[in-house]
Amino acid sequence: MKNTIIKYGLISGGILATLMIVSTLIIKNIGYDKFGYENAVYVGYSTMIAAMSVVYFGIKSFRDKSNDGKITFGKAFLIGLGIMLISCVIYSLAWLVVYYNIMPTFMDDYINYYVGKIKSSGGGQAEIDKLMIEMDGYKEMYKNPFSIFAITLLEPLPVGLLFALVSAAILRRK
Repeated sequence: MKNTIIKYGLISGGILATLMIVSTLIIKNIGYDKFGYENAVYVGYSTMIAAMSVVYFGIKSFRDKSNDGKITFGKAFLIGLGIMLISCVIYSLAWLVVYYNIMPTFMDDYINYYVGKIKSSGGGQAEIDKLMIEMDGYKEMYKNPFSIFAITLLEPLPVGLLFALVSAAILRRK
């Protein structure tokens, strides 16, 4: 079970990290101001869905090759959780590499983008001030790599949990 979790976790994490780095480089070349941070979120979650589909194949592989074609929901879910957690850790580590080496001005660029959106939509200083209060907390958290890691870990977690639950339900067999 441990070998399956590690193998498929590394595969899923590798896919997730590679797609994040490649899409970040492409979008950065286009320009986030032109591409839009909202659209980058769609790209990001699409890559998470693609990478987390590996959870299904990991559980199926364990069931069919190591467990005589049988697996309980609980065991399947635990395998899915393990794969997903390894993938999420790799994703968070990859974001640290991206943040510090490719996008060191990410927080300032992100804030400036949304300030520009508020201004272009006719919003006033009160809206900008509200945004800045909210973003000051994030900027403070982004000064610490452990905070960045923890925040980033939470991004793929819901997607991975969903895949682990659904895969365990589909693949359970007594």
